[in-house]
Amino acid sequence: MPARRLIAGALLLLPAVSASPVKADNHLHGACKQLDIPVSATVDGAVYNIPQVNNDIEAGAWGIYDATRTTPHDASNVLKNTTISGTWNIHAQLCFPTNPKAQDILQVATHGVHYDSRYWDSKYLPQNHSYVEAALKEGYSILTYDRLGVGESDHPDAYEVVQANLELEILRQLTLMARNGSLYTFAEQAKPAADAAFKNRGQPAKIVHIGHSFGSVLTSAFIATYGDLTDGAIITGYVYGQYLGSAGSVAFAVEYAATGHPRFDRPSGYVVSKEIGIQNIFFAGDPKTAYTPELFEYGVSLKQPVPVGEFASAYKILNRPGGSFMAPVQFLLPEHDFYICRGDCNNITSVEQLKSFYPNATDIDLKIQPNTGHALPLHNNATAGFQLSFDFLGRHGL
Repeated sequence: MPARRLIAGALLLLPAVSASPVKADNHLHGACKQLDIPVSATVDGAVYNIPQVNNDIEAGAWGIYDATRTTPHDASNVLKNTTISGTWNIHAQLCFPTNPKAQDILQVATHGVHYDSRYWDSKYLPQNHSYVEAALKEGYSILTYDRLGVGESDHPDAYEVVQANLELEILRQLTLMARNGSLYTFAEQAKPAADAAFKNRGQPAKIVHIGHSFGSVLTSAFIATYGDLTDGAIITGYVYGQYLGSAGSVAFAVEYAATGHPRFDRPSGYVVSKEIGIQNIFFAGDPKTAYTPELFEYGVSLKQPVPVGEFASAYKILNRPGGSFMAPVQFLLPEHDFYICRGDCNNITSVEQLKSFYPNATDIDLKIQPNTGHALPLHNNATAGFQLSFDFLGRHGL
């Protein structure tokens, strides 16, 4: 029988521990475990009027369809309302620092489209480009996870299952597990069970939510909807405004994920960027100084497929007002983010505008990361950006 725990009046079931493959942990400033976490959820869904994608031509046609100025990205594109319900395997990595802060502060980091959780944990020059390594060095615990449909998490139906409402609920469930201590219990029991760093932990004192790109869309919606479940947030590579997504999905230069990609075992409706698409969206600034060829090649090696239902359903969580959020939030924007700001994030928004989203936030900080594109950790000045966020959190006791 699964263990039972109570949080906020709700009864949660602690799932049986999954036997995730043991992987070598080579982190410099902490200990990490790979976890496979069963997450159950029931949310509102929909059947959308979007093209099927079963080959490269249809993938390109989907990109054109999605980018066409008259294509609806709202409820008018719904053919039928549905309910999405089930249990899905979410692959995650939980890390504890060697030299922790006085109180355990857990960061929950959510990645964006076309990457998985490895976005946060570069194995190429990790001392300069791994956010996980930097967070551990600062004394934070950190949970990264592959969103549904991505990486080593489950890859369900791309049209009617992997939708924005479900992904938001998965983030909530992971947060509840962290809040009530069942996440730490789960990690302690997972192999290798003898790891001393994971023994006898209760629950984090505070939780900070961090996002990138679509992960920031989810994080923004999460703190707006469930403000009492977070103690602070860092929003990177995203701000709601007139240029958001104006480059269009054609800029991703997608092909069908299952075509010629034996490592991408995906069903119908999953698309993946070609190399030029990764450059279009994720790398920017002066190529002589912003990033190296090696960083670009590494960024291409990390690419992951995306389910098209995610794009069709994103409107459901965009632009949510966050009156219940009463904590600090930082917006860290890459100066030359092509997808979010059409290549120039300077003067794209202001603290006053952001206050309209989070009127009760205790502090709103807006920073621009110079000479940087959408994939902040994969540019030369990544550590400076990491420090901007750590300084902000530190000022608020986080």
